[in-house]
Amino acid sequence: HKIKSSKRKPSQKQAVQQYKFKLLNQFFSPMAPVLDVGFRGFTDRATGKNVAFRYNYDHAFVADGDQIKLNYPVLKFSHGSLYTAGAEKAWAYGEGVKVTWDPKTYGVGGAMDDVGYAIVYSVSSDFFTCETALRHEGEVHVPFGEKTRGSDVHVWLFFADSKGKQASRTEYIPLTDAEET
Repeated sequence: HKIKSSKRKPSQKQAVQQYKFKLLNQFFSPMAPVLDVGFRGFTDRATGKNVAFRYNYDHAFVADGDQIKLNYPVLKFSHGSLYTAGAEKAWAYGEGVKVTWDPKTYGVGGAMDDVGYAIVYSVSSDFFTCETALRHEGEVHVPFGEKTRGSDVHVWLFFADSKGKQASRTEYIPLTDAEET
């Protein structure tokens, strides 16, 4: 049984939907293994990337004039009830980004051995990287091959428990120019 391909040009609305689909899919593709961790509680019937796509699609885009772009601060790489951390900060640090958080759990749905996933993305170079550290360490340095400055770089953080069963929601962390004490 052969599927016929349509020779008709897509309508404007269809073209926009196709573009959004492609944009979000390409964005999440390099982070598929991280998404499998972040959406583990929802992957019985789908991959983490597919769950992330469905979870983010309705709020992932912003119109900039006649262009459609990703709305980076609202994108999520995880979902769950594990405790986030609080006091999250990120700043350019040498050839990379330093991400810090409150290492204490106060016994509220988090453990010292939870793994923090710090995700950094550069729009201009279309480059993703992710580094992990244990919650009790309170920080991680994410090496980045270029000087990281300005609104071009986006940072997210989430935690997963050491047993691989739970994840926290994703926190978007605005990048600051220097460590603020």
